[in-house]
Amino acid sequence: MPADATEPVVIPPELWQRPETLAALRDRDVGHLFRLIRQHTGFSQTRIGVAVNLGQGKISEIMKGAVQVTSFEVIERIADGLDMPDHARLALGLAPRRLPAASPQPRHTDQSTSRTDPLTRYLAGLTSASSRSIVSGLRQVLTGHIQAEAIIGPLLLISSVKDQVPVVGQLCQVTRGADRAEALNFASELLEFCGWLHQDLGDFTRATMCTNKALDYAMELGDQRVIAYILMRKSAIATESGDYGHGLGLANTALANSDALTPRLRAVVLRTRATANAHLREVADSARDSEMALAEAAAGMMQSESDRAPYCTPAYIAMETGATRVLLGQAIAAIPIFEASRSQWTESSQVRDHVLFLTRMATAYAIAGEREHACAVTEDALSRMQALRSSRVIAQLTALRAHLAQWVADPSVADLLTRLDILSESFSLPAPQPQGDR
Repeated sequence: MPADATEPVVIPPELWQRPETLAALRDRDVGHLFRLIRQHTGFSQTRIGVAVNLGQGKISEIMKGAVQVTSFEVIERIADGLDMPDHARLALGLAPRRLPAASPQPRHTDQSTSRTDPLTRYLAGLTSASSRSIVSGLRQVLTGHIQAEAIIGPLLLISSVKDQVPVVGQLCQVTRGADRAEALNFASELLEFCGWLHQDLGDFTRATMCTNKALDYAMELGDQRVIAYILMRKSAIATESGDYGHGLGLANTALANSDALTPRLRAVVLRTRATANAHLREVADSARDSEMALAEAAAGMMQSESDRAPYCTPAYIAMETGATRVLLGQAIAAIPIFEASRSQWTESSQVRDHVLFLTRMATAYAIAGEREHACAVTEDALSRMQALRSSRVIAQLTALRAHLAQWVADPSVADLLTRLDILSESFSLPAPQPQGDR
């Protein structure tokens, strides 16, 4: 080990102010951050590794982009090891370091510092006594965000939600007594929602990181229903990113205490397991899970208990069941499933799910060779998605377009394909790219 490897790593203050550094922090791109530190300070990989308690080999892999840092624990360790100032920690999505007790402040301060001080002082001043009112206020904001996201997608909401992450992190650090359970419950819900937004933006790395932190809060809370729901979300992310075996295992774990779950929760977990089984070509298991999910969703229409899956209706399960049939090469069998539930998709607040349902049904018709039905359903979908921005919808539109292209010689279909292309380009979002089994 070089002689200076154990010397403290001191980052010049101006490096934390550079636009490229702040961009790396906001993106939680630790590899880029390490490269910037080495570029501007000359510190070796070994010296950086000692500072953040990671081996030189791991630092090298992170800097090359071969490894993504997704663990909040590791990110917090890196922030502490590099002695990040509070504005950098906030950009990274962490709470600021606890400030010492209030002391007289000079009248004149540096302008760059004063711009960050109000939020820093606010977070550092949070106490257990203020927790209840802050959680109550932020919960109302979250409710509005959830409702808006179902209509317009994640793009316009992600920044606002990410800004709240350090707030709830600080709340969970300081809240004690009877209010702690509510703080943990809200923190798990906010982080899970943040993970969903990243997933619907096609960013599975950040989706996993946020959902892992949500699970940490849920495990401390000890609520089996919350734990099961977040495990389901981890399963969905794993499956959508191409890790089907892990997705199946997480769904099985979520169902380990199925008697403690509400019918809707059992339905949504079974739906997730059915999708993982379909990707693994476990046809019988996928069909069984889909049937059980539909029965549980029907029972959920009568449940009085609240849970985190109010969207899990029989129509939602039918949409997912039809999608698994298409995935298994059974498009003709999927069509009556879609059609049977089509009337249940009335004008509602679940715009994204409705559009996803229509694009999946149109895809099934196209695969089955039914051009007129495929085009008619596609037109219906197009009429509903003008304000919607969703990576999942883009992925389905891409698949649908590929199947409609078999009729490109038809002028009406060619016009429809052109409009699909224009709409897809306006989304300005990447379609999710499954990475295959890992």
